[in-house]
Amino acid sequence: MENKWQTLQVIYDLVKNDSNPSKSIIHPNVIIARQNFPWDEIVEHLKELQTDGFVMLTQLSTAVVSLTNEGLQHMAARSVTAS
Repeated sequence: MENKWQTLQVIYDLVKNDSNPSKSIIHPNVIIARQNFPWDEIVEHLKELQTDGFVMLTQLSTAVVSLTNEGLQHMAARSVTAS
């Protein structure tokens, strides 16, 4: 699996059971803790995923990540085909 898709999978796994997954926010340290990539590589994944329309990066007091509806649909479709 291409590394950015592993990052998207982590984000999806974190929010998929929330009542409104595309409104959930994730702090980067939670993503880092669940991956074996260095932070600078994860940042590149997140930038690419944002360009693809799968996540939205927002700077609050600290940066947060949220899965877009497109990212949610993409990962849900991948989960069905992977089964």
